[in-house]
Amino acid sequence: MLLAGLLFGALAAHYRGDAEPGRLDVRAEHIVDAFPAPTDPVLRGLVRLGDPVPVVVVAAALAVVAFLLGRRRLALLAVAGPGLTGVATTVLKPAVGRVLKGDFAYPSGHAGAATALGIVAALLVVSVVPMGRLGQVLVVGAGALATGGLMSVGLTLRDWHYPTDTVGGFCLATVIVLGLALLLDRFADRPVEPRPGVLHE
Repeated sequence: MLLAGLLFGALAAHYRGDAEPGRLDVRAEHIVDAFPAPTDPVLRGLVRLGDPVPVVVVAAALAVVAFLLGRRRLALLAVAGPGLTGVATTVLKPAVGRVLKGDFAYPSGHAGAATALGIVAALLVVSVVPMGRLGQVLVVGAGALATGGLMSVGLTLRDWHYPTDTVGGFCLATVIVLGLALLLDRFADRPVEPRPGVLHE
């Protein structure tokens, strides 16, 4: 989580106010272009999954599943994690000022949303399937990389974002969702001190 935050900050500082791809973007685009691209309707549909309405629907579904499984903190995280990620990417885009085709580009909200949902889904799996610490880390990492990585490839192929924009969205979602998860755990684990009153006099 700390590394994700540092990488996000470094990329934001490096590309602040830019309107051109950097060397990392050019290299990443060459790698992505080397893979067979899906048909345009499929690619367009994939990218659209990061739009607000699909994100809200998936987040709500994850929240319901988590609640039914008795994972109330995860149910809250399923709503708050992607929601806060969306707010953060929206606020930070004009602050960073990186532009692609006349629109603010860094960090990518679509990549951030997909990553946030992937992390929540992975945490839900970890909460119900017994596994060791290493297994938990691998599952959460795989969830984030699968959803965020797939969305990043789609956004790059569609030329909606520079590759580093999607990395920024990935990193921001990682920091927000995992940070919020830690805060919820810490808050829930705090002992409740009895308040003075009739029953405690």
